[in-house]
Amino acid sequence: MKLVVLVTTMHQNSFDIYNAMNLHTDAVIANQADENGYRETIINGHSVKLITTSSRGLSRNRNIALSHAAQDANILLFSDDDLIFDDDYETKVISEFEKHPEAQAIKFNIHDISATRHISMARIQQFERATRRNMTSSGVVGLAIKQSVFQKNNLKFNEMFGAGTDNLCGEDTILIMEMLNRRVAFFRSPLDIAGIDQTDSSWFEGYNNRYFESAGAVIGTIYPRLSYLFVIRSAYRFSKRAKCTMKFLEILACYYKGIRNNEKK
Repeated sequence: MKLVVLVTTMHQNSFDIYNAMNLHTDAVIANQADENGYRETIINGHSVKLITTSSRGLSRNRNIALSHAAQDANILLFSDDDLIFDDDYETKVISEFEKHPEAQAIKFNIHDISATRHISMARIQQFERATRRNMTSSGVVGLAIKQSVFQKNNLKFNEMFGAGTDNLCGEDTILIMEMLNRRVAFFRSPLDIAGIDQTDSSWFEGYNNRYFESAGAVIGTIYPRLSYLFVIRSAYRFSKRAKCTMKFLEILACYYKGIRNNEKK
């Protein structure tokens, strides 16, 4: 099997990021900067593409990476530029697909290596089927998926969501839920393949109005008929969090505003 890592990043002017991330497979680096260009090189026998565009938006960048993956690639592995891969990540990913031939997509564990701003990541404890419940707060970083799944289902990221858009987040969740809706054979693996350093977040500004409006738009996209009910419980839970200073009704109003704005588009 041939594995290609799809990296999204910004303001790169060389291939140095490849070694910094400890990559040693083929890779596509989608790089948003202030120019447009295409470069390709061979590093330790692996094909590495650097696609630079002046566009903005994480979802658009992920779609650019997808569109430049080699047609003979069997598995695509999503990554951001804050990952440092384990030495044996290729072996782990390929061996899991070989051990579970029924799997079309597998989400792997990513461990926190942040120096200061530690993030809470629920660990995957066993190999299991992915569900709406256990994938609700998961992103696509560390998600390996057969390229044939994208081709067959015409999957892509919703470019109205994610860092660099009016809706700060949610592009990963929307794609994951679309995969589940289309009955992709989707699993979760307890194997670690990389560490992540999120000392500096590219989008999270705290639990504020914009955060909950964006979340409302995401929920409205995934659950168009039930969104107004679903956000009631979510608003209550967030109002009880120590790091959230907003009250229940304030959060709920932001959720509803996000849902209504999404309905108009």
